[in-house]
Amino acid sequence: MDAEEARQVFSEVVAFAAFPVLVVIGLLTAAAVTVRGDWKDGVGLGLEFWVAAGLLKLSVATTWMAIASAIIIITVRRAVMWAIGRASAARAEPAP
Repeated sequence: MDAEEARQVFSEVVAFAAFPVLVVIGLLTAAAVTVRGDWKDGVGLGLEFWVAAGLLKLSVATTWMAIASAIIIITVRRAVMWAIGRASAARAEPAP
């Protein structure tokens, strides 16, 4: 195995190992933020870690399936954050 192949294998192992680690860290951080403050911030932070994990996975596996999963992850994150913002704005508006 030459140096280029070794570097490729190492980067794949790191990326695939980092994916679940980032998801777990995101969940723990989101839970901590939720307990200490606003649950919306915790959800947003957890989703940010999920996006980071998906993009890290995409950096190694550049297949159409990996690209589609990254698009789905980002779309879900944006939809959830939009819904949370909309619900917060509706509660903040005074009743007529």
